[in-house]
Amino acid sequence: MKTIENPSGRKVGLLLIPAFLMLVAIPILKSIPVWVIVVSALSLASYLGVLTYYCVRQKCYRQLAVNCIVIVLWIVIFVVQFGILPRSA
Repeated sequence: MKTIENPSGRKVGLLLIPAFLMLVAIPILKSIPVWVIVVSALSLASYLGVLTYYCVRQKCYRQLAVNCIVIVLWIVIFVVQFGILPRSA
């Protein structure tokens, strides 16, 4: 599988640090404030944006697809784990 050439690949991963820190903040705060969701969403959006740019530019389409699937699964697991969805009566 063709991957992004270094050092771009490693630097792009640094954009995910705020999202991971927000996952650590949730148990500490014992709630999920709106700012945590906003910071996580901005972190993931910037990661996917930069990753898409580099993958399309360097023609690493398989890496882009795998990373997008992983991010979508990560979001689904987050929603299921923390019960973000409203419950029906």
